[in-house]
Amino acid sequence: MLTSRIPKLLPLERPMVIFDLETTGLAIGEDRMVEIAYRKIMPNGDVFAVSKRINPGMPIPHDAMAIHGITDADVAGAPSFAQLCYELWSVFEGADVGGFNITGFDLPFLRAEFARVGKNFDYSNKRVLDAKVLYHKMAARDMVSARNLSAAYKLYCQKEHTSAHTGAGDVEVTVEILEKQLEKYPEFRHWDYIAELHGRKKLLESVKNEHAPLIPKKPLSTLF
Repeated sequence: MLTSRIPKLLPLERPMVIFDLETTGLAIGEDRMVEIAYRKIMPNGDVFAVSKRINPGMPIPHDAMAIHGITDADVAGAPSFAQLCYELWSVFEGADVGGFNITGFDLPFLRAEFARVGKNFDYSNKRVLDAKVLYHKMAARDMVSARNLSAAYKLYCQKEHTSAHTGAGDVEVTVEILEKQLEKYPEFRHWDYIAELHGRKKLLESVKNEHAPLIPKKPLSTLF
């Protein structure tokens, strides 16, 4: 059985699902999930780790495939989100959520997927622990280095993220980062302060904007 130190540092009143999505692109409401990985951390520290491929019902663009390595053949026999929706709903029901950039991407993306099958994934009543929000709060931007998951892993854990953009790998690394952040910064061990940080507009804009692609999907037209 896997275990996590997070509940010893930040008491959990109910389970917390640390999760990551791999998708066909970044357009929420248009693109689709191809993988979900999560670690469900129980209040006693026990952890249940799961990773599932999902058939998006559309071709996976080459740009997305180059990032996460998941091909059309990899998901050809996988269930659709509609087929998994009740199972996934039960995973998140009655649980709080965590991850890396889930406020800017994963949570709204997952909400859109549930909406497509007629379910209202309202996470406003969930406690949210976003490692990227904590990272951006404590690490100033130097305008050169990206403040992404790999950079956070190197900063807090002194390790290279060798499994970037695999759902299970990203979730494992995120849990390690959160444990180190909670150890290093005592102020992060209080849910009231965590909630206040996750409500700061400028901080959330920083988190979301640094996740945006540097190169647009479609070429820009020329002026002349």
